Amino acid sequence: MLDNGRAEILEADAAEAPVALDPKPQRVRLVGLDRRPSVARATPSPAPSPTPRPVRRLDAAERIAAIEGAIAALRPRLKADGGDCELVDVVDDVVRVRLTGACVGCQLASMTVLGVRMRLIEALGFPVKVLPV
Repeated sequence: MLDNGRAEILEADAAEAPVALDPKPQRVRLVGLDRRPSVARATPSPAPSPTPRPVRRLDAAERIAAIEGAIAALRPRLKADGGDCELVDVVDDVVRVRLTGACVGCQLASMTVLGVRMRLIEALGFPVKVLPV
């Protein structure tokens, strides 16, 4: 609560400094909140998609060789942490791998299997299912 002396000073200051009001107030337009339809809005162009690799079906021997190569490329990283991964079986688009060493009880073993899957998809050119045994 202000005392009377302070209130009088504030009123006196306000009386001395007149405020010039703009006779025509400016309109503020909030972008994104305008609900009126507009035909002049520019539509963003879609990002160019990367050119897809041609899908070539591999025979069984080529597929197994590509899978073994992708797993061999991952092995140094796994061995650096005390684990390993080996190919067990390939049936159609299902790849079975065995995680050994430190990977057996690791909480991130599912992420390792996901990483193996992503590398296999990259190497083969089509989606596969990776199952740990």
